[in-house]
Amino acid sequence: MPDNKMRGMLETFLTYMIPDENEPIWNYAQTVVMEAKNQGAPFIENHSDKANIHTWLAWQNPPGRQLHNAVMEKILNPKHPQAQIFINWFKKLYDL
Repeated sequence: MPDNKMRGMLETFLTYMIPDENEPIWNYAQTVVMEAKNQGAPFIENHSDKANIHTWLAWQNPPGRQLHNAVMEKILNPKHPQAQIFINWFKKLYDL
């Protein structure tokens, strides 16, 4: 994880940038991914966060944006309080 404390990958961190008003769709995306896994979807358990966020992104307008585009286009909210924790740490680390 970018904060060097929590477990996960970039997609795990980016889930903290999902806008609060999208919480119901985010929860549903996670349910759908879990059901797909139960139905035999071949992704490994460690990649569940990847499957979750890409499923959620597939349901946005426009659908299926790449992660960096989702941040730049503010589909993911870079000003979300969880993201600000990382940004503040990064600025402090590099004296910005």
